[in-house]
Amino acid sequence: MVSSTDPRERVTLAAAKLIHKQGFARTTLAEIAVAAKVALGSLYYYFHTKDEIAAAIVAKRVGDLDQMLLKKNTLPDARSRLEALVQVWADDRNIDARYGCPIGSLCYELAKGRGPLSGHAAMPMRTLLNWSEAQFCALGHSQDAATLALHLVSALQGISLVANSLGDAAAITRESSYLQDWIRQL
Repeated sequence: MVSSTDPRERVTLAAAKLIHKQGFARTTLAEIAVAAKVALGSLYYYFHTKDEIAAAIVAKRVGDLDQMLLKKNTLPDARSRLEALVQVWADDRNIDARYGCPIGSLCYELAKGRGPLSGHAAMPMRTLLNWSEAQFCALGHSQDAATLALHLVSALQGISLVANSLGDAAAITRESSYLQDWIRQL
């Protein structure tokens, strides 16, 4: 159930939940309208197409990521911030094992075929990569910060995919522990 008084936000939140569970292609506008508790005809007032809903979900994911990363920025040093990012995956392991990463799975599905949504699909990944790169720079790894950030984000997204494929949340726990050890050794 989605709780918001703003109908556009209700549609976005409902769509985000459904699409995370079912995938973008399999989720219908009618299902989104029911979950958001708006009439199907009203849904078109807020969003003209399903692609517009996807763009709103991506914008919400980026906004949520920005908020989460701002909180991580309050931690005392780059190492603890990177470890805290990894901990997010460990904490969300059951959801990721069941449905996949809400960021990665949406980005992957929207980027398929490099259609009009692919540019939007890249935004959450760019957000994670840019923030991680800044943390690696702060750790003194300016020369290879982009490569280290790519490795970290790839490992996090990859373990979500593997855990989802296997239905094994413990795989995320093991990989998170490994990644946190790796970060401590840098």
